[in-house]
Amino acid sequence: MSKMSADTEGIAAYGATAGVMAGEMAGVAAGAAAAAPALLGPIMGLIGGDFVAAYSAAHAGHVASIAQLSAVLSSMGGAAAGAATVLTETDLTNAAALRGAELDG
Repeated sequence: MSKMSADTEGIAAYGATAGVMAGEMAGVAAGAAAAAPALLGPIMGLIGGDFVAAYSAAHAGHVASIAQLSAVLSSMGGAAAGAATVLTETDLTNAAALRGAELDG
């Protein structure tokens, strides 16, 4: 039989931290989206139209990547919290079964 050890409090803390980071990244994505490249149009004038178009595409990709990172962090946080719960419940269930066997024997 192989041995397993897990710090469920640490796993749960990681899950909570990832959840906080997901929220922060969502805020960053909203801030980045608000800094729209269209604001550069009047400054760049007619000559900068191609630049603004290219920058707009890059900016959209950047905002999408930040939003995706937020979603990944949220998913990781949920998975870590779920794993910590399952590990704790499994440990408690197995310990109760062992205690019951000791009392019976």
